[in-house]
Amino acid sequence: MKKRGKLFGAIWAMALMAALTGCSSAAGSAQAQAMDFQAKLELKVPDPAAGSRPKILFVGNSHVFYNNLSLMFLNIVNGQGRKSTVKELSSGYYSLKQYADTQDQGGALLDKTLNKERWDFVILQENTSMALSAAAQEEMFPSARILDEKIKAAGGQSLFLMTWAPKNGIKSGFKQLKKEEVQADVAESYIAIADELDALLAPAGIGFMRCAEAYPDIELWDPDKQHPSQAGSYLAACILYAVIYQESPENCPYISELDQDVALKLQTIAAQLVLG
Repeated sequence: MKKRGKLFGAIWAMALMAALTGCSSAAGSAQAQAMDFQAKLELKVPDPAAGSRPKILFVGNSHVFYNNLSLMFLNIVNGQGRKSTVKELSSGYYSLKQYADTQDQGGALLDKTLNKERWDFVILQENTSMALSAAAQEEMFPSARILDEKIKAAGGQSLFLMTWAPKNGIKSGFKQLKKEEVQADVAESYIAIADELDALLAPAGIGFMRCAEAYPDIELWDPDKQHPSQAGSYLAACILYAVIYQESPENCPYISELDQDVALKLQTIAAQLVLG
């Protein structure tokens, strides 16, 4: 597994938990459903808009700290001639339920961070298994409501980062669900809670599905088939940029470790997904 390079902001580390870090075998309860990943999304626009130097806090688990997503996002921001202050709270396998619990180590740190500084945007990334329909009502949604209330009370905007399904899907009972089926389930939960809370949504998981269909040669998953590859993290970062700044990341000079052609394809997918 990849280890984090240079860290910045308020970050603590915990041991990654097995090959499904950021996901869980509990995902076996997902229900198969159909979704048109090419359909146009009606996404909320930041209100107020991102200022000259918005303060952005990333909150999540290994899907955030793999490939240093927050730093990758910051590099895109800088490459586009923008500015932002970015910090991160991330820990392997963490869920929003833990972050909403002030008795939990991570939850206490997040509570302190939200109270100590004013954040324009707080990006919330749920543990994938908790975003599945079987768990979302009891796990993800109540925790998201608690966190969103804190964020809004402090003058910030909540932004949910929709995660991506495992490359090979998951096993549900005696049936193997394809990644498209799992993604539809996860997407439905993220869309539902974002709509309920009138929060922002970065549909990275849908971006993965669009890219996998249009460019199957671009590998979006790490060899563990759970976490994002460099290309996957870059796509998620481009989508976040488009949502927050409401402008296309196309032709950004920062392309991470990717080929120029691959980076441009990912930038374009992000722009079309978010901006239409």
